Amino acid sequence: MFEDIELLLEGAGKEGRKSLTEAEAYDVFEKLGLDAPKRALISLDRIPLKDTELDRLLSGFPGDKVVLKVSSHKVLHKTESGGVRVCVKREACVALATFKRAFPDAEAVLVCEFVEHAVFSMGQELLLGARSDAGFGPLMALGLGGTDTEQMTASLKPGLTPAIMPIALLGEAGSWQDFLDRAWVWRYVSGRVRGGERMAEDKAMLKWLEGFAKLLGHFDGEKSRWMIDEVEANPLAVSGGRLVALDGVLRFRQAAPERRDPPSAKAVLALLKPSTVAVAGVSEKKMNMGRIILRNVVEAGFPAKRLFVLKDLEGEIEGARCVRDCASFPEPVDMFVVAVPSGEVPGVLREAAASGKVRGVVLISGGMGEKSGSEGVQDEVLAVIREGRELNADFALSGGNSLGIVSAPAKVNTFFIPKAKLAMPSKENPAIARTAFISQSGAFVVSVISRMGWLKPAYCVSVGNQMDVTVCDYVEAAAQEDSIKVILAYLEGLKPGDGLRLERSIRAARKAGKTVVVYKAGRTPVGQKAVMSHTASIAGDFAAARAVLSRAGALVAETFDEFNDLAQLACFCAGRPKGPRVFALSNAGFETAGMADNILPSGLLQTAAPDAALRGNIERILRDFKLDGIVDVRNPLDLTPMASDEAILKVCEAVLSSACVDAAIVSAVPLTPAMKTLPEEGLKRSLPVRLGPLAKAAAKPVLFCAASGPLYDEYASLAHERGLAVFRAADRAMRAYAKYQEQT
Repeated sequence: MFEDIELLLEGAGKEGRKSLTEAEAYDVFEKLGLDAPKRALISLDRIPLKDTELDRLLSGFPGDKVVLKVSSHKVLHKTESGGVRVCVKREACVALATFKRAFPDAEAVLVCEFVEHAVFSMGQELLLGARSDAGFGPLMALGLGGTDTEQMTASLKPGLTPAIMPIALLGEAGSWQDFLDRAWVWRYVSGRVRGGERMAEDKAMLKWLEGFAKLLGHFDGEKSRWMIDEVEANPLAVSGGRLVALDGVLRFRQAAPERRDPPSAKAVLALLKPSTVAVAGVSEKKMNMGRIILRNVVEAGFPAKRLFVLKDLEGEIEGARCVRDCASFPEPVDMFVVAVPSGEVPGVLREAAASGKVRGVVLISGGMGEKSGSEGVQDEVLAVIREGRELNADFALSGGNSLGIVSAPAKVNTFFIPKAKLAMPSKENPAIARTAFISQSGAFVVSVISRMGWLKPAYCVSVGNQMDVTVCDYVEAAAQEDSIKVILAYLEGLKPGDGLRLERSIRAARKAGKTVVVYKAGRTPVGQKAVMSHTASIAGDFAAARAVLSRAGALVAETFDEFNDLAQLACFCAGRPKGPRVFALSNAGFETAGMADNILPSGLLQTAAPDAALRGNIERILRDFKLDGIVDVRNPLDLTPMASDEAILKVCEAVLSSACVDAAIVSAVPLTPAMKTLPEEGLKRSLPVRLGPLAKAAAKPVLFCAASGPLYDEYASLAHERGLAVFRAADRAMRAYAKYQEQT
């Protein structure tokens, strides 16, 4: 089987092609035991065929219709250019002549069997594709098919279709069927929708899935000199219980498998919890980048006796001893921060690697591989990493183009941000769950922390361009540290094999009760070439990452704001059991309406009416505070601006003690005179000050909303200090909790 496919690829490769023709793709499908239409290829120079020859050819096709398709490497989109036509057999001669005139440079016309199916019936045209991916390995995609695949997919809820999964994970016992059961479009094929009837058996699709998996598994760049980039059947028609490919794409290239030699766990741990630190690139005369880093490490509280400066100079800088070369370090260095010009980097790194005294390097310097023309420097650095690993298995490099690492446990801050611009938190916030913030972009870290001053993680890591240590390596380390309860990650690209490792780290983290929030950059195929087929675009990097990481248990944020909101919920609500039954209350009608508007009938959240016990408790509180004449008991509950801090707090107490409530969203618009919301009014007994401990005691998620401007920032900050997630609009809080509820 694979020998024949190998010959097909060999022949196409000799012609300088990187893709098979549609007819050749059908040949591949059939060699895999999959259904393709009956067909015949007629070269243009044979048209017109003699009547008897054409009649003989068409007599072998079932039915009274055939499909004619232009076969040309110059026609990328056959349907849009008029290169596909369904005609009755008696008109085929005229249609062939028309094709020859319309496409004089084409190689041939493909005559195919007409497969009867309903074109516009949901589930009768599918897309099945598989493509190679460096991070996740070969990926399988099953979704809506047909000529409008991309438009239909884009109009549906993100993540609904296609179903995407790495073949390596699908190969696990029983998961092929699980993948099929999770595929939204297969619900229509299998009749699992209202009024639906089964159109094909699961085993028919499982045969296709396994066939594509075997194909990419063989042509993976190691077993053959050819590697398949993408294979696709679109549409894969459902006809009379059969699944028949009505178009076929197969793109390939010469094998050049990418491999990655990941750093040791010990090396990554040395970077996160260094006991010795050295800095290169420090000026003794001016406040350059290296000097800022050195001062930040000192001010974070790192012991001066274990801090060194690589400099051929007698004495100390900022209290740290100067050492002339790496071989002279008085003890092994866990973290060696390199902030020298890019041209000097290879030399400094080679010295560090050769010394045998350096474990982890934090490379701040940029200009290595990110900019055109700098590839040579990058290659030198990569060679040094390999050499260093041969001498010391625990040698590793984080960066380049990194902002640095902040480790509260180690009392280290190597970010080169001046304190006046941003005081990076070198101590953790005890009001939040223990957190690791790992980002490929250093600017993303400092931007988020600048806006969310309460976020003081145990670790803040700027990974940079991932020349060696990657985001995945740090996530894996954080997932294995018992005390870390929340992992925040910002990703741009994945190195070979890292997608699968990341998926497994997230699964392990979730099993250990941790929350993982991910933002994956690189969402749109900007500059995408017209030759990219539907699978490559609809199952692109972001779609694949969202599908795989979400299923592993990560909360994948769609926007920066959503990332911040989910980070809040994770940090302040970690360890509290989630649930769909939300009680929402406010002192403003518009906030109550906004919360109600964001409870969708088919969504994950419920605002059920209070049970008899809770209703009775709330009615009593309303009477006590003389609000019963203007407030009805319902959910969401509008307490009106007449409600005082004490009244709202008593209602919250009743709500959180109720067995029919899983979580509460409390919105207190602070402009009402009935509440104490300004410093001069006295905030010691204000609502957020007392609500925080109440939420902690109830062990239920509580979201606090203060819909107001900067005058009330101190009021909102008090809520953060008391351990509450704070929002400045109730509708945003409700949407955030609905997303947070996805990770159950």
